[in-house]
Amino acid sequence: MARIESGTELVDRLVSSYAVEADIYRSLHALTQEQGALLQAGEIDRCAQLFDRKDELLRSLARIEVELEPLKRRWQTEPIDTADRDRLNTLLDAILANIEAIMEQEQRNEQLLLSRHGEVEADLGAVGRAAAISRAQAEDDAPLPRFLDIER
Repeated sequence: MARIESGTELVDRLVSSYAVEADIYRSLHALTQEQGALLQAGEIDRCAQLFDRKDELLRSLARIEVELEPLKRRWQTEPIDTADRDRLNTLLDAILANIEAIMEQEQRNEQLLLSRHGEVEADLGAVGRAAAISRAQAEDDAPLPRFLDIER
């Protein structure tokens, strides 16, 4: 990492990295909303396919956070003017708003998934009952063995 000469340069680097994070969080929010729409439509398989993309974005965030760690430590001790601090805080507030929106959507998605689980269980129960009735009817409707069919 290159040496940073001033507080403004530090803030520029932080803003640049956090801007990338903000884009990733917006993408995560969009994927989470897409999952919600798929769950609402009952397309659970397609919803599950988005987990790999979300995982990739989360790994990207983790890498950025590792790179940011020394900059964040320096930000806490570096004298930074109010305008730079405000610029950075505005971006951090936007990131936090995205994180909150993601968490809210994830909760809605979980509720949808739980309700779909109940629907699937009910459907499976109905299928099981129908199969049992069908088997019972088949047994009742089975022709009785004819006299010549009986083994002696």
